[in-house]
Amino acid sequence: MPHLDPKQARNLLGRAPEAEAELDVRGLPLQSALERIGELVDKPVLPGPRSYAILIDPPVPGGGETLFKPIGRYLLDALRSGRIGRFVPLSDPAGGGFFVDVVGN
Repeated sequence: MPHLDPKQARNLLGRAPEAEAELDVRGLPLQSALERIGELVDKPVLPGPRSYAILIDPPVPGGGETLFKPIGRYLLDALRSGRIGRFVPLSDPAGGGFFVDVVGN
């Protein structure tokens, strides 16, 4: 079986969309991070950014669960309820996160 290098894999998966703004929740405890994301997701439709990169801390060896799973579950619930248009996981050597299209209320 041929080896697939990371660059080829990225090309197959497609590029992450470019966000208009960032929400940095690195260093925050889970509850604070979810509150900040909730404010973003539940904001009314206003002029301004409609897509965001939500930045989270990278995993640390022996550090336990990261924010990736709980935030991913939160965003999946927001997607199912129509509060966001889509979300895509982001991968970055400095951390990770999610791209989110905000719908607004």
